[in-house]
Formats: sequence, structure tokens, C-alpha cells
Amino acid sequence: MARMIPPTIGDDAPPGEHAVFAALQHAPDDWVVFHSLEIAHHVSQVQGEADFVVVAPGHGVLVIEVKSHESIEADGEGRWRYGKRDWVTRSPFEQASGAQHSIIDFLESRGAGPVGYPIFHAAWLTQLSRAKFAAGIGWHEWQLLDATDLAADKAPGAIIRTLNKASAHLAETISGYRRVEGQPDKAHTERITELLIPRFQLELSAKELARRREHEQATFTAEQVKILDVVGSNPRLLVEGPAGSGKTWVAAEAARRAAESGKRTLVVVFNRLIEARLAELCGEGIEVRRIHSLMAQVVDRHAGKNEAQRKLASGRVEPDWYDVTLPEQALEAALELGPQYDSLVVDEAQDVALEQYLDVLDALLVGGLERAPVFITGDFDHQVIYRRHSAVEGAADGAGADEAPDAPPTPRETIQRRVPGLMQLRLTSNVRTTPEVARFVAELIGEPTLYSEHRRSDDDQVSVERHTFTTMHEQLRLLADAVERILSEPFTVRELVILSPYARERSAAGHALANPATDARLTSRLGTSIDDATRIRWGSIHEFKGLEAPAVILTDVDLSKGYHRDLLYVGASRATDRLVVLESVSDAP
Repeated sequence: MARMIPPTIGDDAPPGEHAVFAALQHAPDDWVVFHSLEIAHHVSQVQGEADFVVVAPGHGVLVIEVKSHESIEADGEGRWRYGKRDWVTRSPFEQASGAQHSIIDFLESRGAGPVGYPIFHAAWLTQLSRAKFAAGIGWHEWQLLDATDLAADKAPGAIIRTLNKASAHLAETISGYRRVEGQPDKAHTERITELLIPRFQLELSAKELARRREHEQATFTAEQVKILDVVGSNPRLLVEGPAGSGKTWVAAEAARRAAESGKRTLVVVFNRLIEARLAELCGEGIEVRRIHSLMAQVVDRHAGKNEAQRKLASGRVEPDWYDVTLPEQALEAALELGPQYDSLVVDEAQDVALEQYLDVLDALLVGGLERAPVFITGDFDHQVIYRRHSAVEGAADGAGADEAPDAPPTPRETIQRRVPGLMQLRLTSNVRTTPEVARFVAELIGEPTLYSEHRRSDDDQVSVERHTFTTMHEQLRLLADAVERILSEPFTVRELVILSPYARERSAAGHALANPATDARLTSRLGTSIDDATRIRWGSIHEFKGLEAPAVILTDVDLSKGYHRDLLYVGASRATDRLVVLESVSDAP
């Protein structure tokens, strides 16, 4: 099997590229095949792309432009039409030639230009016969591959045939060209591959992975579709599921369906960042509010001024303002204003399930929580972190902070009592993370069967790393190393987030910024907060709960503190593709 880079092809790639990809997989083991290779410095365009670049040791390098269309026309005036698309002025050979010369220029600039072997280009017509393709001055007949070359046992031979013809052509037309038997050899093939991967694959893979990730997650699973179908017959649902099972996606779709039926729909969440994400998913016409912002808005609407919202934005409030003063004021205002909404959606309800919050929502709903259409999602078993650990985050050691003398009702019990008659359903498919990340998350909490299936596919890249440290200095070195590694992979600074169980000033990232002598590889790349997308985002696990990022580094993890295990579960499940955990261990014997 040839080495394919990247190792998989996206579902949304053209069918011809799928066919060529499948055929070339069966090339010899020492062949390297790049698919959809981005070319940042193109000889004739601002940005270019090669459908396939095949590095065949002992034969040469072939750049291939794939055309999947059932018809190709040329009007005799320099214009081409592929299928039913508009006319264009570039032939498939011109497209492949531009990529070929860009690659040659790049390799020569790095001292790895071709010596004694051909780098040439071809067009592969996956639905047509080259016998019907008219001859032209801009190409040779042997530069055409067609549907008959797609058989797995024929594809490598078609590549070799084309490269042999290209070598003979170069010998006839270029003075000084001489074919050297066995070139490119193993060492030169490895050198070409090393150069093309960091220069081109980074741009390719970041784009390709992001597109594939969005496509995979945006397509509802059969499990999710079943739940959404139930909404029509039973508008009062409680949907439970572990992190990454798609609860937020189905909540947004349930909200859209309620709004489309003419209901005034309110979507409630707990934190600010997931509020923004859900507003984006729901679209216009649906009010999405975090619970404290909603209560402040109700207070101000009743009072006719913006005092509560200004106070909320400032953060300068007395300790019990969020859970006592604001809910009391909001309930009083809501009772006087009367019901404002016909339908309610609550995402991650384990964070909102306090009696005083539910009192306000009850007053704002036509029919109240007992009769109104309600769609609730939650992970009541593993993601109850705000109430359980809010006091711990600022504590010096956290000992005993998650213990209570009298066990209050659990969030699930509170929801079931306050919102009776809910039909209960469960999501168990992992739609967010790679299987390796999901398995780590499941093993972390001792539930290997947490997920029934995985939507994402595993690749041959390591998804999870776990490193230990004993001092902050050692942790910062590990953190800088991890950042360096991840950014050398197919991830950008915007796709990486650093999370900690602690607030900013106690976190490793906060410590790095507060100490100018820290490794510049780290400090020069850190943004100002969890919102600063121009550089690496960083903040607490609490802040990022409910969201996701392609790559996540978890710092300051200390499993000797019991509550850190819950936080590690929440933080680790934010990573869709790459996870690094930095864990503190004692150096005592």
C-alpha cells in the first residue's frame, strides 16, 4: 500500500478524486501520494492546488489534474467547459503544468530539485476514454489517463508509463537531461516528502480537516434524527448524553423547528461562549440567552433602565448577587410582565437546574414549566462542574470543597420535579471527537462503554498525549514543547486552545505571561484571553465548557484533587482531534 497524505479523503471530494485515491492506494509501499496539495507560492496564481502528486521511487514525480465530468468540451478558441459548468480558459493540462512548475521551483529553492528523473504532469479523465480526446498542440497523447487506468492493478503501471514517456520527451527537448537509473532513490524520496509536507500539507490539512470536521458533525446521526422526529409528537423532551454526543446540535434544531411553527422561542444556556455558539447555530428570530443575562434583561425591561445588565457586564457584584439578589428581582419582574415565550429550549441543563433560576423561567413561559413545550439537554452524570466546584477554583488547595453536609437534590432530580411529564431519551454516539480522544474520555471516568459508536474515523496520527511534571518550570517547558508540536501539525493558532482547572492568574498560561523570562515559543503566541482568536486562546475549563476546538492542551491537572477528574473529563472532551494533558505528580518517594 502506498503512503497516502493525508491518509483519508473527504466525503465531499469529487467522485473522480475518490476513484483515483482508491486506485493509487494499491501502488507499491515505497510510493508517496499527496492528495489535494495546496500550493501557497504558485507560478501563475495567488494560490494553487494539485489534485494528486505521486512520488514514485525509481521513476519520477507526476502531478495529476483529475476531471470527473461525463463531458468535456473545447470550443477551438481556447475555452473549455467541464460538464455543465461555465466556460473557462484553462485546460486540465495548464492547471497541472502550473502545479508542476511550482513544485519544481520550490524543490530547487530548497536544494532538492530533480536530477536524472522527470517531474511532469498529466490529466486523468475518470469517466471518459482518452481515445475520444482530440489531439492538441498543448499536450501529448501519453499525458492522458482515463477510466481504463483506474483498476487497482493498472493504476501504478499507468503512472510509470506516463513518467517513462515524460523522461523520453525531456531527453529529446532539454539539453543536458540524462535519465539516471533508480532516481529518485529512497533518500531523495524522503527528502521530497519532508519538504512537501511542512510547506504544503499544513495549509492543505488545516483546510481539509476543518471542512471534513464540519461536514461530519453537521450531518445528524440516525440517533439524533430519531430524537428530532419525536419533537413533533411530544414537545416535552429531556435528552441526556455524554460530552460530544451532539446535544447542542439537536437543541439548536429543536429551537429552529419551534420558531418555524410560530412559537416565540427562548434558548437558555449557562455560559457566555456557548451562548454565542448557539446564537450562531439557531440563526435569526430565536432569542438565545445565558441565564444571568436573561434575568438581568427581565429586570431592566420591567424597570425601564439598563442597570442590571451594566452590573452584570462589570462583574463587580456582591457574592450572592448571581444566585439570590438577581433571581429574586427577575422573578418579581417576570411575574408582573407576564409570560413572554411559548417554547423553551435549555442546553446543558445541569448548569441551570437551580430552583431560583427555574422559578424565573416558569414565570416567563406561557403555561409555565408544567405545560409549555420544553426541550432540555444535559449531561447530569459527568458535567456538573459549576455548582460543585465553583468554590474550589479560587481555593488554595480545594480540600473538602466538593463535600456538602446535606446532599441537595441533584440537577436531574430538580429538572424532573419542576418539569413533569418529560419524555426521556438518550444520545450515545460520539460525533465530536476522534475515537482515540473519546476512548480516553471514557476510560478516564471508568465507563468504557460510554459511547455506542463513533462518527469520526481514526487516522494514523496520535490524538492523545499525557505528560507529567513536578514543578511549574517543568510544566512550562512541556507546554511550550506541546505548542510547538501541535503547530507543526495540521493546526493553526486559531485552532488551538489551552485550558486549566484554575482561573487565569493560577493557570500555567497566566503564569507564563506574568513572567517575561518564560520560553518565547510560548509567550509570543499566547493571546490575551479565551476570546482572543488572533493568537492561541487560553482560559479555564469552566469558561470553555460546551465548546470545542480541534486541538486542546490541558494544564495544571492534579488528580490528587478529586474534583480535577471531573474537570479533566470536561476539558478533554473539548478536543475534536488533538489532546495533550499536562499532569502534576509528586516528586516525593
